[in-house]
Amino acid sequence: MAFFPFMIQMQDKLCVIGGGGKVAYRKVSMMLSFGARVTVIAPKICDELQKIESKQDALLLVQRPFEDGDIEGADVVIMATNDSEVNSHIAAICKDKRILVNVVDVKKDCGFYFPAIIKQDDVVVSVSTGGSAPALASQIKKSIRSHLPDNCGDMAKTLLEKRNAVLKTEPEEEKRKEIMLDMVKKEWKKSVIRIGTRKSELAKIQTGLVVSKLQEAFPEYEYEIVYMTTKGDKEKDSPIPSFGGKAVFVEEFEQALLDDTIDLAVHSAKDMPNPCKDGLTVAGVLERACVQDVLIYKKETSFTKDSVFTIGTGSLRRQCQIKKMYPNAVCKSLRGNIGTRLNKLRAGEYDAIVLAAAGIRRQGIDNDSDFVYEYLSVKEMLPAAGQAVIAMETKKGTLANELAEKISDVHTAECLRTERAVLTKLNAGCHEPIGVLCTLDGHRMNLSLMEEKEGEVIRRSVQGDRGDWQNLVEKLCQERKS
Repeated sequence: MAFFPFMIQMQDKLCVIGGGGKVAYRKVSMMLSFGARVTVIAPKICDELQKIESKQDALLLVQRPFEDGDIEGADVVIMATNDSEVNSHIAAICKDKRILVNVVDVKKDCGFYFPAIIKQDDVVVSVSTGGSAPALASQIKKSIRSHLPDNCGDMAKTLLEKRNAVLKTEPEEEKRKEIMLDMVKKEWKKSVIRIGTRKSELAKIQTGLVVSKLQEAFPEYEYEIVYMTTKGDKEKDSPIPSFGGKAVFVEEFEQALLDDTIDLAVHSAKDMPNPCKDGLTVAGVLERACVQDVLIYKKETSFTKDSVFTIGTGSLRRQCQIKKMYPNAVCKSLRGNIGTRLNKLRAGEYDAIVLAAAGIRRQGIDNDSDFVYEYLSVKEMLPAAGQAVIAMETKKGTLANELAEKISDVHTAECLRTERAVLTKLNAGCHEPIGVLCTLDGHRMNLSLMEEKEGEVIRRSVQGDRGDWQNLVEKLCQERKS
């Protein structure tokens, strides 16, 4: 039989507790926290209760056996003695007198149960299994607590003041409800930042890095991770260019941002379309990791410039540069997460594969004893724009936008902005084999471009003052056209 959860005002009500051990101590602590007057009656009373009595005027300890008359005047009785017969006897008397009674761990004798409670000032969340499974109630409580903002009590106080004002100014009940619901949503949004990410191991690690930065800088907010599945995750076997290009890993997140389902999305910057959808922006980035690509192959394998072998990579940018390094290499499409790709190499589906150094390092799988990890020079393998950068995309003008901006790495943001500006200037789509890399050295900027034209790999670079980055972008792109 389920118990109906009444919320009872305990202030100054009398709670009589039979038993003086650790269980009684826990019940006394809870009753006092809700303002009740508590009398404990037991032949032996534990030290913890005696310590409380010296600090609590609302607590009275009586050291003797529990008697029938002790329940007179009580609003609530809790029996926690070691004598089950005494507990059941007192419970029967309480029921006859219509006094609420709880016998610890004896469901049939209880008129009420103690729920697992989360309390923040006037905000109380309780969970009960009707005495059937207290451990389950405790686990549910922990789960709720992990998702509950720490400032719910403060929110309730703020909303009480606003509610009183609304009651005075708005006579219609339905409109009052609408106004208050809107206020609650706004207050709640101030406390919880919902962060969207993919379910892959690398995505989880990268999101963890973002959350750690946010928690360190802004511990007053709660951060809720929202896992999403993208079109790119669903289409696991087809080459990416065949069904949409870069946006296949981002579209769902951008729509969720626009719909206010999430507040911030974490991306690998190289996977992002350029530009973001209207109303959205790359609000911040973490410090860039190693930008290089890595050629990975089994230890017993070796390659020369003239070797004929199969390389796994779905990137047109990587394919054209690999072909320049190894003219006889055969490039085959490669999909899946990093672990899956390494397993395909291990199984012999490819002689070698190319992966980004940043990804394998973040996952800690850059030193497998079965493989050789050959880091390719950026002069031979120019990375994609935004490679090794973790980007935070938000709606413009939001709290999440402000927080992401404040934790953003200035130098990385400057480089990403410049690299994406090159793609914009060239009107480069996601199907084009183009690499772009911006590096900074003090006040100087170096900007490099790689592209394939009529089967040839063309490379250009410009240098200049970093404050003149727009002109450097213009110059690099003009040279491309000439």
